[in-house]
Amino acid sequence: MMEQTDLEIIKKKAENFESQYIKLKQEFKDYIEVTRRNEDKKRQEMKIDFAKKLLVVADSLERVSELNDASSSMESHCENTKQNIAIIYKQLISASGLTPIAPRATDKFDERLHKAVGLEYTSTYSENSVCRVIRKGYQIENSVVRPCEVIVSKHPEEARVVKPGLINRLFGWINNYRNKIGK
Repeated sequence: MMEQTDLEIIKKKAENFESQYIKLKQEFKDYIEVTRRNEDKKRQEMKIDFAKKLLVVADSLERVSELNDASSSMESHCENTKQNIAIIYKQLISASGLTPIAPRATDKFDERLHKAVGLEYTSTYSENSVCRVIRKGYQIENSVVRPCEVIVSKHPEEARVVKPGLINRLFGWINNYRNKIGK
């Protein structure tokens, strides 16, 4: 009889654990579903917020496209258009949360923020500094979205270390060939 009672107690405990497991399993499924819905809702809210910010830019573009004042001079019209485009650019950058990366000439080259697309051999700028910006870069907070494309300065002495030009190499080959034939 004692064994029968122990067996029943074990069965009741097993049934209790199984029902707890089923309940926890369902709660976890519900949690995952609620989390997914919340993420979808948050993503949708972010899209709407971003779209609202871009609508400011769209409205500005629409105003610029509607400017057609025949009485104003062409020069003032061009200047007005340039100013409106500059405003739209600032609105677009602000709406997207971007910060431009635009180093000045003489700023030190930083491989995290800049991408060297060319070299300029000059003594005007210090070694490995930015000579010119080819295309602005952008970042959001501390993350670089696109590095700034720049021309980097090198001292003129290094230009002579670079391989000789095509004509010098050609004359070198001709001289080598002549020396081989002559010997």
